Amino acid sequence: MLSAKYSGVMNASQMARALGRRGGRARGRRLSLADRQRIASLGGEARRRSLQAARRIMDNLRYAAAARDLQGRREPLQRLRAFAGPLPGIYPTGS
Repeated sequence: MLSAKYSGVMNASQMARALGRRGGRARGRRLSLADRQRIASLGGEARRRSLQAARRIMDNLRYAAAARDLQGRREPLQRLRAFAGPLPGIYPTGS
């Protein structure tokens, strides 16, 4: 039974939250120290992997933005079907 402080009107969400909190504490008391440490370690590892993934995503987005900035505006290409002399734009001027 819930304590007297919960005797007021509660909706289903509040009731589930109160019962879940109560069950979690009972489970914590029932588990051995090694089990609690193992569960905490698994949670910490999952949190670390999640943060690493978020960091990698942000790094990739920053890299893509930097590459896009470096690309700049592309010069328009002039397509020629035929030409005489050296290839345009390849050789330095004056040679």
